[in-house]
Amino acid sequence: MTGDPATSGFAIGNDEQYRPVRAVGDQRVRISGADGTGLLMCHASRALDDLAGADGPVVIVVHGALRDSDRYLAHARHAARLSGADPLIVAPQFLADVDARAGAGVPDGALRWEVEGWKGGYPAVGPGAVSSFSAIDDLLDQLTAGVQTGPGPAAVVFGNSAGGQFVNRYAAVGRGPDVLAGRGLVVRFVIANPSTYLYFDRERPVAVRDSAAVNRWRYGFDRAPPYVDAGPRPSLERYLARDVTIVLGALDHDRASQLLEVSPPAMAQGANRLDRGLRYHQHIRGLARAAGLPAAHRLIQLAGVGHAAADVLAAAQVREVIFG
Repeated sequence: MTGDPATSGFAIGNDEQYRPVRAVGDQRVRISGADGTGLLMCHASRALDDLAGADGPVVIVVHGALRDSDRYLAHARHAARLSGADPLIVAPQFLADVDARAGAGVPDGALRWEVEGWKGGYPAVGPGAVSSFSAIDDLLDQLTAGVQTGPGPAAVVFGNSAGGQFVNRYAAVGRGPDVLAGRGLVVRFVIANPSTYLYFDRERPVAVRDSAAVNRWRYGFDRAPPYVDAGPRPSLERYLARDVTIVLGALDHDRASQLLEVSPPAMAQGANRLDRGLRYHQHIRGLARAAGLPAAHRLIQLAGVGHAAADVLAAAQVREVIFG
């Protein structure tokens, strides 16, 4: 379902993401939905049963392929200190089935996904078939329950690398931000250095020999998981209407980078992460012009920065977007 050989392939292999996590989140949020319930494990800057006193928007930080949410929380907390901010920062952990099998301290009832499945909104493998996108829907709703409308975003969702892939797809098809919008609340999305993006038509910037799978989910909308309730055009309109910033490390251009996808669907988007991000921004702006829709999305290139989430979060331009 999520490991289709036609869409797999990495520049240096992907064995590391199949190793059990070193730290399981020490906080938990009960996620409930039509497809079941379970515990979403998290690391957070304060106890999630005491949300009073948070400064600024709630910041959700989505980890990369290694599911190391503890490290992502530490990077985000450092960036917040540099900005003089003290927001509630929550780093959800999309545990994998390999974590549970390895006896890594995963508690009973914790949601877990296939190693690749969480990145694209696929259902959990247990204890309930909860989409990773549904988990963020519920998390956003719970974390902003007491937030009042204001001039800025109520929540910021940031992801780097595989987390950037997740945030890119979620920004296009996620339902939770629409629920918050009904309460007058805005969600801001910050997509940093993903290996690939979700395209809204069948055109790709680079021709590849085997194009059979270039429009398969997570690269396009073919064979999308059950969570996805709209096709390319309404999803494009939703995506363009949302507050989105793409962040690219100007040094993230290695064609043999670890966990860089090099399958045909990935290579059809460009040579490396920097190239793909620049081409995708052009793609979105072109679709917006053709549809007569506004394209207010931002693109930030970070000079001297590569792929590391710590460096991305610490950059002044990114801190301004996240922490204000």
